[in-house]
Amino acid sequence: MNPKKAKTQPKTQKQTSSATAGASANAAARQRPAARSVGDLAAQAEAEHRAWLRKYLPVEQRILAERERLLERRAELRAERRARRAREFGDLCEWTEGDAARWREHGFAPLETMFLELFRDAGYYMYLDYMRRWSTQRIDKARGALRRPLYYARENERRRALAAARRRIERRHTENQCPTKEQVLDAWLHAKDSHEATIRFGGMLEDLECYLDNSLARNDDGVIVGRAPGIKGWLKDNIPALYLRYTAVMRYKAAAKKFRQIAGLVDPTPVSAAVPGPKPSGEATARRNSRAPKVQDGSRWRTPEAEVVRAAAIWREVSDSAGKSATALIARIDALVDPEAVEDANMLREWRERYEREITVRTKSRWWRRLMKWTGKRDGGNEPCAAKGAG
Repeated sequence: MNPKKAKTQPKTQKQTSSATAGASANAAARQRPAARSVGDLAAQAEAEHRAWLRKYLPVEQRILAERERLLERRAELRAERRARRAREFGDLCEWTEGDAARWREHGFAPLETMFLELFRDAGYYMYLDYMRRWSTQRIDKARGALRRPLYYARENERRRALAAARRRIERRHTENQCPTKEQVLDAWLHAKDSHEATIRFGGMLEDLECYLDNSLARNDDGVIVGRAPGIKGWLKDNIPALYLRYTAVMRYKAAAKKFRQIAGLVDPTPVSAAVPGPKPSGEATARRNSRAPKVQDGSRWRTPEAEVVRAAAIWREVSDSAGKSATALIARIDALVDPEAVEDANMLREWRERYEREITVRTKSRWWRRLMKWTGKRDGGNEPCAAKGAG
């Protein structure tokens, strides 16, 4: 072996390793994004904000316009009622030649005068009916003034008892992630498109509540002085347009909560597990479906637990037995949880017994495929996505 070559060999390896390291550093430098100035970052943030406003500002404006129309309609109805009452009393004054105004101001006329005028002119029947309604309103107002202090004493006691019961309830949990304000706005826009969209919007608010603080607020002495803002405060800070429609929004949430009671869903299973939304298209769907069990017809479904499949079957019965509108669906759910609606309670018990018997661990896959195809037709032909957490 030549000693000269042996001396130069280590030097060649060192040069090779240095060149390799330099090439790797250059490649990493080329892949690393160039540093951006503060002005560029601010311009990008402003562009994203403008894009968000272009997309969602018309949505909020539409919600506010609907509220304005609703308030204008209520004002018109109140004005019509006042005008109708004024016309009715004006007709009475004409029939009684002005006696109606004088009697309403000073009290009823003597009985003998009333009988004489009653037999003389049939218009006094109108006056008696008017005075009956007017007197009923005065009596109801006086009763309300007497009952008001007692009512609030009982109501405060009842609310304190309910608050004590709520404090004994553990905080709810859900498998879904916290919805964003964009998702809430989109769900509100489509809440009346179908029964499924209605109950999904309510379920989204149920999921949102799991991530918000609505606990009781106490002072230094431990006395309850209020409650954390919860959903109402979140809407006020993030979606002011829906904050003005808070009562209507909470009707959807209450419907979803009652449906959980009807279907027997327990935490952390969300409403969307039994009523999944339309399946998104793209590579994410293909990757998810590739992990799902394959059935004979070539389609892929992810079958959840038997309890969720029974809840989906009960949802189908509830939706089929309700009217087409969201208001009819909410009324139907209210009737099913009403303890005084005996017929609806018996119907719900029959549904539960039937699906407890028919949907088992062996038959849940077949039932789930059938129910998801039915849900897809109700959603406009889109296949529903698989329930989260399903095996």
